[in-house]
Amino acid sequence: MARPRLSLLSASDKELVHEQTVRVLEEVGVGFNSARAIAILEAAGAPVDHHRLTARIPRELLERCLATAPRRVVMAARDPARDIVLDDGAPLACCADGEGCLVMDDATGDVREATLQDVRDALRLYDALPEIDFLWTSLSARELDPALVPLALDAIALRESSKHLQSVSPKAPAAVPALLDMLEAVAGATLAERPIYSLIVCTIAPLQHDPEATDACLELCRHGVSLCVMPVAQMGSTSPMSVLGTTVITMAELLSAVVLYQLAAPGCAVIHGPLPGASDMRSGLYVGGAPEVGIVNLACVEMSRFYGMPVIGSGSTTDAKGVDFQAAAEDTLLWLSVAAAGADGLVATSFIDGSQILSPAKTVLDADALGMLKRFLRETEISETTALFDDIAEVGIGGHYLAQKSTSRFARAGELWQPAVFRRGTFAAHRRTTLLQDAAARARELLAHHEVLPLPDEVERRIDAAIAEYARTL
Repeated sequence: MARPRLSLLSASDKELVHEQTVRVLEEVGVGFNSARAIAILEAAGAPVDHHRLTARIPRELLERCLATAPRRVVMAARDPARDIVLDDGAPLACCADGEGCLVMDDATGDVREATLQDVRDALRLYDALPEIDFLWTSLSARELDPALVPLALDAIALRESSKHLQSVSPKAPAAVPALLDMLEAVAGATLAERPIYSLIVCTIAPLQHDPEATDACLELCRHGVSLCVMPVAQMGSTSPMSVLGTTVITMAELLSAVVLYQLAAPGCAVIHGPLPGASDMRSGLYVGGAPEVGIVNLACVEMSRFYGMPVIGSGSTTDAKGVDFQAAAEDTLLWLSVAAAGADGLVATSFIDGSQILSPAKTVLDADALGMLKRFLRETEISETTALFDDIAEVGIGGHYLAQKSTSRFARAGELWQPAVFRRGTFAAHRRTTLLQDAAARARELLAHHEVLPLPDEVERRIDAAIAEYARTL
């Protein structure tokens, strides 16, 4: 079997990045900002500073914790038919980007604040598109109670899709019991048995962890919740102005998380989720679509594989201000950089303007693009069987292969990928509408007709009760 691959770092390059990363961990250290985390690290032999809540991580401790971290991670769904796996050889698993608060009207180009209905529609659209394998909550709405937003969004996602949910809830340890109650009600089992949820935890560049999120993670990882650690360093502001320097900062933050959570719960699933970007030196604004961002993300995926860690890469941080050629070009470069480097997963669809504005039409277009990407990455059998010599000999010179049995057999097996909205056929057949209009119409059609697997009534009541009980504690 053969599969397209893209690489940046040689074996010696990876050793250099590794040594520089270890040097940062041993000599500079990391701010964990949690007394509980510092106590765990100190008990394992790491030099700590109780006043500053920092720790330095020795090489031996890093190696010991990497040895207990699993390479294979199951991301179960409430519909078991939609379970996915992050592992070598498994298909690329993709999700939408987020979490924004703006929505584009694809007919007018106007941008407005997202409503609660927009949140529901986005999640149902993700559920309807087979190219999107798992969920981010993606949108938030002002209508939600600010104190309950993380749990409320998770509840909406659990109701509007039967795919695996990966989100940023909870942001504080106090919300952990309510979240676990909701998730176990939906799963019908413990999360160790049916891990239908994984938590996104963003580090704070450079070299820091959020205190409340860290304490929440320490509790969740003991209950079977997979942790997807996402550093978001930006070249030139929160990381050095070089691809290598940003890679080193990103890997140091990722590995520091692996050490902490493996010490807290040996064997717990920790997913690398590097999301490095850049800063515009003229405005200070976030830059996500630059080619350098693709390069540094590629390097981070390669280093994650070097450490034997499952990795979900960044691929949807276009700076475009519309669903246009720039958005397609920047997304394609990032997607291919990350996916062809061997990422297990890809943050991919739906957004423009640095992941701030969701477009339903772009979601549909991105799904087609993901289908094309997955076909490109699929293993190709290189053998005498697929060379089809007998057909070549039978057809001979100047014939055609339309009547050959292998043609229909291979076509049915998906040898030639078929789009849902991307245009083939004659020019005349597509003159009356634009591709964007076709995609917007497809989004409306899916939302009008797609039915989500419903939750049982008793599970619905338990979700409501868990959120209400948490609200009473505030």
